[in-house]
Amino acid sequence: MQTVSAADRVQAGQTAAMPRASAAGKPRPMSGIGVTTRMRVVFLLLFALPPGVALYLLENDMVASPGRMLGLWLAGALVLTLPLSRLAARFVVLGDVAAINAFCAALRRGEYQRRLPLPPQGDDEHELLRLKRDLNWLAHGVETRETWLSALLDETKRRERHFADLSRTDGLTGLFNRRHFDATLPELAEEAASCGHSLWLAFLDCDAFKGVNDRFGHPAGDAVLAGMGKTLLDSTREGLDMPFRLGGDEFAVLLTRLPVEAALAVAERIRRRFAACQEYGVTASIGLARFDPRQDARPYAVSLAARCDAALYAAKAGGGDAVSVAPGDDAPAPQAPGKGR
Repeated sequence: MQTVSAADRVQAGQTAAMPRASAAGKPRPMSGIGVTTRMRVVFLLLFALPPGVALYLLENDMVASPGRMLGLWLAGALVLTLPLSRLAARFVVLGDVAAINAFCAALRRGEYQRRLPLPPQGDDEHELLRLKRDLNWLAHGVETRETWLSALLDETKRRERHFADLSRTDGLTGLFNRRHFDATLPELAEEAASCGHSLWLAFLDCDAFKGVNDRFGHPAGDAVLAGMGKTLLDSTREGLDMPFRLGGDEFAVLLTRLPVEAALAVAERIRRRFAACQEYGVTASIGLARFDPRQDARPYAVSLAARCDAALYAAKAGGGDAVSVAPGDDAPAPQAPGKGR
């Protein structure tokens, strides 16, 4: 398959940009005519043509008074000196300078794809034409570097997001890790305290997990932990609930904006699904606690985690494979201040 190099693409872009530059409605300088040639044309028109016309008129007796004609010629020359000098300057050099200034202004605005219209390169070119070619190559270099830097910046941002995800994600289960849990729980607790919406914390522990590692090896233990991760992801709402692996066989889930019945149903669903997803007989003990500003003092995250941990201990003390709710949290949620009639 034929490949197209970056230089070919840039050259094609230059070729495509030339008609756009010439179609902008601005006067296009005569880039193909050298400065020396233009000066010759100007001198011919201003200094050689008028005397030649005067001599022709005198020889053909078309002028009655040569002195009067000379006076009129000098007067016309004085009057037309300023406009003719401007036209001559623009014809000789200022047209190219104006095009170069417009080109540089476009580069300042970030239009790095813009190019100066140029004729095919010849062996004998005037300095302004060489300057234009150099400016086109400069713009090409800047555009290429900008493209490279943009691609490098995009790749850097992608890597930054990737490493940020790695820093807060557990590699085995795909859940958030302990570091992200410690950063998220205080924020959600403060939000629940200020907004009055419900926030549930569940701690989960795999019953008899050590026996799986001892009898079947660590690959089997990893399979059990991966099964718990999949169970938590499948049993919670993406974007609203957040499952975490805290370490070892300890897990946590943050449930937001759920009444007590729904939170209990989620915990029971996790317990049942986990027991059914693996063949090693491992079960889950779950402690469940709801944030309550009447019970949880600042720092809210520490108080809520302590009550949830106590509920988990009660579930394990009862033989495991159970959901235990912190005392008082199985009642309907208290109304937030200002929400009543």
